[in-house]
Amino acid sequence: MPGTSEVAQRRIGYTLWPSNFDLVEPGSFLDEAEALGVDSVEIPFFATRLIADARLLEPALAIFERQMSGRRLGYTTHALLSINLMDDPGQLPVHNDMARACIELTARLGARQMVLHCGLAADADPDALESAYARQRDALAGLAEFAARHGVTICLETIWSFDGRETALPTRLATEIRAVGHDALRATLDYAHVALQCAIKGADLMAEVSAIAPLSVHLHLNDCFGQVRSHPVSLPGEALAYGSGDLHLPIGWGCLPWDRLLAEPSYPGSVVLNGELHPMYWCALGHDVAEMRRLAGLMERRNAPD
Repeated sequence: MPGTSEVAQRRIGYTLWPSNFDLVEPGSFLDEAEALGVDSVEIPFFATRLIADARLLEPALAIFERQMSGRRLGYTTHALLSINLMDDPGQLPVHNDMARACIELTARLGARQMVLHCGLAADADPDALESAYARQRDALAGLAEFAARHGVTICLETIWSFDGRETALPTRLATEIRAVGHDALRATLDYAHVALQCAIKGADLMAEVSAIAPLSVHLHLNDCFGQVRSHPVSLPGEALAYGSGDLHLPIGWGCLPWDRLLAEPSYPGSVVLNGELHPMYWCALGHDVAEMRRLAGLMERRNAPD
């Protein structure tokens, strides 16, 4: 059984993100993480083949368990990106089954935090949107209870309207988490996602980050320019040239105010700072780890006693 990821104070880690988005054998990535001296790594279930038809795929899982076992690393996980708890009612059973499979898989891998994207709603009509939020609250209440029985905390992630569907700003997401009111439900604060959603909605970045920060036991750090161009680009790499969208850049390559974002809001006493670096920038991984350590130091000094 791999080591658990009980977090204490500011822990540094990053997502294992292979260039082909197909993480079959994590061993070499784990070797690299240990050499860098990080505290934890995040296993992205969306880049693995560990779940088949909402059930754990035991032969593939055995490879992960064997290669993760006996290491000093802690582990967190990221649930499938397609899970949408604000989807149409008829689709919710399959999303719920998939989320439960991800929770079971998280526990099997010895992780204690699972990142789950907050929902997206296709209908922006106010009444329809409120109904979608209610469906998400009901689903999260059941999933949080299920997660608690497995020793897992669901960390609901701030996302953005990347495809035009509606999703919550952090102020609303914080309200939704508190309304569910379960200890096994907390937040993942993705700073780039918040910056992009603030740009779309005309909201203030620091105010939105400050609203969700007290619930955010898990942080996703990657840079962007906080803007979404309306025109398409011909190739993915051209999005960088235009500075548009969720670029997953190394910290400092975009324009997010990292020192303010980490030092000014009030965070929980124990958090995971997890880098989400796109594989095309993997050469900057060491830089990102150093930057996260520096930013963790800023957080510690902000919360140090006088």
